Amino acid sequence: MQQPLAETDFETVDAPSDRASLGAVGYAPGTGVAAELVRTIGEDWGRRPLHRQGVVDTSGLLSIADIDELIDSRTLRVSQLWVCSMGRNLPPSTYMSVGEQPRTRSVGSTADVRRIMTLASEGSPDPVKVAQHLASGASLTLNQVDQYIPSLRAMCQQFEDETHLRCGVILFVTPPSSQAFSLHADPHDIIVMQTHGTKYWEIHPTLWERENDPDAGVRKLTMRPGDMLYVPEGTPHMAKTSGDGGLSIHQTIQFNVPRYDTVARSVLERSFERFGADLAPSGPIPLPRDGGEEMAARIGPALEAFAATLADLDVREMVDQYLESVLPRARTLATGRFSAIAAADGITASTPLRRTTELRVWNEDDRVHTLFGRRCLKTPAHTEKTLTAMAGTDGTFTPGVLGADLDEPSVVLLCRRLAREGALALA
Repeated sequence: MQQPLAETDFETVDAPSDRASLGAVGYAPGTGVAAELVRTIGEDWGRRPLHRQGVVDTSGLLSIADIDELIDSRTLRVSQLWVCSMGRNLPPSTYMSVGEQPRTRSVGSTADVRRIMTLASEGSPDPVKVAQHLASGASLTLNQVDQYIPSLRAMCQQFEDETHLRCGVILFVTPPSSQAFSLHADPHDIIVMQTHGTKYWEIHPTLWERENDPDAGVRKLTMRPGDMLYVPEGTPHMAKTSGDGGLSIHQTIQFNVPRYDTVARSVLERSFERFGADLAPSGPIPLPRDGGEEMAARIGPALEAFAATLADLDVREMVDQYLESVLPRARTLATGRFSAIAAADGITASTPLRRTTELRVWNEDDRVHTLFGRRCLKTPAHTEKTLTAMAGTDGTFTPGVLGADLDEPSVVLLCRRLAREGALALA
């Protein structure tokens, strides 16, 4: 029997991303709202708008009661809630309030206190003032709601797993007979999900249509609960409510479908920063009226030298760097995690457990690596058989059946650690 395990034998690290592709075609089947939207858009990605009626299950999205509770909780900050009227954002002072700042502290470092007070000084929404603005015809924009609403965070995780594209969610609340923004174009693609009321959209031809479809014209459509609308990046559009359509609520997934010209521009910019910045002349330029010839004479050789470096440029490396910059970040889905951590303390050799995710186990540098999701647990070499047996379980098991090379307390300790990490759960 090997040496019993101790907590100091465990080390958990973030696992490197193994996602090798990025784009919006060829998705694997998935589940949930986001996966269904991805499949519905199909070949229209980045090309043309797509409107589908009744394809969104709104039960998992925010309701009016959820929004009421969220604003009343006073957890939002200035950057997360905008009030807009007649195409302009209203001053936060008209709908936010700043709480009284305590004068003394008994715990925490000076830096901690300064950070907390910075957040406090941003203020929180005054529910009465926000409601008054909404009743008077102003619209509400709730930014990054996926960061503080677990169900929407999970939906974004589904979307990112389907597309390998980073995304976020913004929520719009518009009263009757209102229009928050005039005709504009967003610097990203959007998927709109109408959850309440009616909204009327005007959508102009997309970038792709202007280049490939001379017959494309302005679209006018109506969004009702359950409807989905996809609008590619750079597409001019505007939306408004009517006097008899009631309050409108829609949630928007924001993301970017990469374009060849965007990637090429990024590769050139990154290449110049790496290889060409030192070649460019420095110092003040002469007055533009008289200095054009001199500037051209100095900049020309620098550009020629930079162009020469492009012949040996590893384009694949530069493209991979760009893709890595737009891949989704690891999301923190903490709902239920604190309960799981507390429950892990009660695990014994006879406690029924189950895996919550696939475990991949291998030995490297005399340490066993167990990969689950975006985390990797490193343990001593003699845990390999036990962890391999755990990875191969199907359904419910108990720690007591895994102890081939470990004593019972060590197996229980290992299971408790994996339960705290979220890889195991009580069955």
